[in-house]
Amino acid sequence: MTLGAGAGLAPERTAPARETGRVADGPPGPSPRQEWLAALARHHDIKAELVPLIASWRAAGIESLLYKGFFLSEFVYPAPGQRFHGDVDVLIRREHKRAALEIARRLGFEERWNFNAPTHRRYHGLAMLYRPRGATELDIHWAVTSRVIGRRAVQLRLTDAFWAHSELRQWEGTFVRTPSAVDAVLFGLVLDRCVGEGFVGFKPYDAKDLELLMERAGATEDALRRRANELGISRTAGLALALLRAGRTRTTAWVRLRGCAVGLVECGFVRTPRLLLRLMRGPRLAWDVLVAIPTILQARRLLRSAGDVRDVLRALTPESPPTARGSRLARWRSARAIRWAFRLLPFGPRRGVCLPRSLAVYATLRRQGWPVQFVSGVRRGASGLEGHAWVEEDGLPIPEMVRPGTVPDFQANFRYPSS
Repeated sequence: MTLGAGAGLAPERTAPARETGRVADGPPGPSPRQEWLAALARHHDIKAELVPLIASWRAAGIESLLYKGFFLSEFVYPAPGQRFHGDVDVLIRREHKRAALEIARRLGFEERWNFNAPTHRRYHGLAMLYRPRGATELDIHWAVTSRVIGRRAVQLRLTDAFWAHSELRQWEGTFVRTPSAVDAVLFGLVLDRCVGEGFVGFKPYDAKDLELLMERAGATEDALRRRANELGISRTAGLALALLRAGRTRTTAWVRLRGCAVGLVECGFVRTPRLLLRLMRGPRLAWDVLVAIPTILQARRLLRSAGDVRDVLRALTPESPPTARGSRLARWRSARAIRWAFRLLPFGPRRGVCLPRSLAVYATLRRQGWPVQFVSGVRRGASGLEGHAWVEEDGLPIPEMVRPGTVPDFQANFRYPSS
């Protein structure tokens, strides 16, 4: 296979270009070349932060496998920056997580999301890292696709097959693994995009990814068919590629149902629709919300009567905390219940609930034995200073209250307890 990033090549036009640099009835916009140069600069900024991390992992005996967007932009497209990508997807062995995160922290990365919450036990992620004031957001995986419903053995088998078929290549003074062209199609577009996301459709650039992987990288029809048969996903791959070639950026409910059925039969796992998950969790969530209400009411009452948030926190902090921590499942259920209680119940204005919500979460987790801290901070917004409150553990926002991919940018100015 012939893959390479020709950084000196001019970008191909993969869609109708704006020749005048203007959009209809709007102000002048950037030209295609300006847009590409901006994307190229961003790609190289990310690369400058990523290469030292990959090299340090390699020196410590931690193999890494780049795939999806960054891999395509760097190794498959004629020039970096032609293929937009958000975070950088990288696969490592699950047993290397602790060492890999420690090396990343030494190099200036911070962890803003870890997948320890019980809702993510079947997710294929390990952690999400980012560089403060940098360009890189790193999505670290241990498996190639999620398994919300289905067999763990199949998820492990496919991941092992992905590793075994990957290629070790020299890159920027170090070594990194990348998928073969065939696996980039079958794992990136079929298993991850279709089975992992429930056959909801494709992104606009997926068709171009397939075209380049077949034209420039050698993913022939015969090779795709043989590899799909080897992996046991031939019907799933046939359906997914037919939808992709038909340009189905959105699919009908019938197509999604058919795709999920085929994926479940062949792969043994499929993404559960969000509505079905919520219905399944509804009765337990309702009970958890009822259990959380007294703590929420206590926090709100103390806020109204006390003049200083320190007094509120002292009252909410148990004098004799449990000697053993509660389970992580109980912790997640408590935080989830408090979030939903503020969404569903009339606890006052919908805006500005971060303070009572964080106080309630802090009090509940402290009673369960978790050494969390209440934190408040500020940032400068468009209309002046903005305040926010949250809960941290070991200096990081607890994952149960942070959405994946978000990076809080508030400057902490108060912590309780202070150490």
